[in-house]
Amino acid sequence: MRLWRSLKSWRQFSVGPVSLFYRFGRRVPVSNNRRRQQQRLKLDCATPVTAPDSALTPRGACESERDASTETALIVGVGPGYGFELARRFAASGMRVALASRNAERLDDLVDELGAGGGQVNAYGCDATDERSVAALLATVTEELGAPHLVVYAVQGFCPGTVLDTEVPAFEESWRQNCLGGFIVARAAARMMVPLERGSIILTGSTSSLIGREDHLNLAVGKFGLRALAQVLAREVWPSGIHVAHVVIDADVKDSDVFEAGYTQAEPRHLADAVFGLHRQPRSAWTSEMDFRPWNEKFWQHC
Repeated sequence: MRLWRSLKSWRQFSVGPVSLFYRFGRRVPVSNNRRRQQQRLKLDCATPVTAPDSALTPRGACESERDASTETALIVGVGPGYGFELARRFAASGMRVALASRNAERLDDLVDELGAGGGQVNAYGCDATDERSVAALLATVTEELGAPHLVVYAVQGFCPGTVLDTEVPAFEESWRQNCLGGFIVARAAARMMVPLERGSIILTGSTSSLIGREDHLNLAVGKFGLRALAQVLAREVWPSGIHVAHVVIDADVKDSDVFEAGYTQAEPRHLADAVFGLHRQPRSAWTSEMDFRPWNEKFWQHC
């Protein structure tokens, strides 16, 4: 264990003026998207879908009256609870929905569920902390479902520990998931949306986006950074018609049908409704940040 911890730290190998920096780490398994592409071909569902120019909302148009069936939503980081309900909400509105996760196979049941209801939903393997993986994701989604109108970053990684106990690899890994991945995804989405002068980018934060509490260093640093990203990006691309917003979920989010008496939880269906509402806000009254919690939740008590 001590040897493995040592190997995960960055090392430097120098040859003259050139230095090679390296470290050892576990390989992150990411689903191969060829599997789903083959399934779609078998079902004759691989015909590319692109949004027609008429589907783009003119500047000044009423966003709340847009036809969602002409839009594509991309959710990066889809898990039980919040991510699943975002997918259901967007599909119910008529949007084409792309789901991205390192393990796309675990989304098969959700894809089948939404497809049975008439939705056009595809799942893709992607490592949000790898810019080549994200670039490939955006290209594939655009080819198959159309350029995204709404992108939600919902990845969260956390390894508890105090400042004195936290090791650099654990700190870096949490920062990569909570902040770096958000930057890579938001940048790629913004680069695609700016020429089209439309779109929404929603970055998902938590209580730790605003408060750094003990034992939550690895979550707070990344979430603080994600919030800063949202603020800077909003100032830079709002004038181009891109709505960037940061949402703070100050609650434990319910991720199953099991109810525990006396245990306060946010209902993910309602969170999904609120996120969809952000996407539908008129340009003259955009929100840059919203915080959500149940009526009986104590403020700033969760991670």
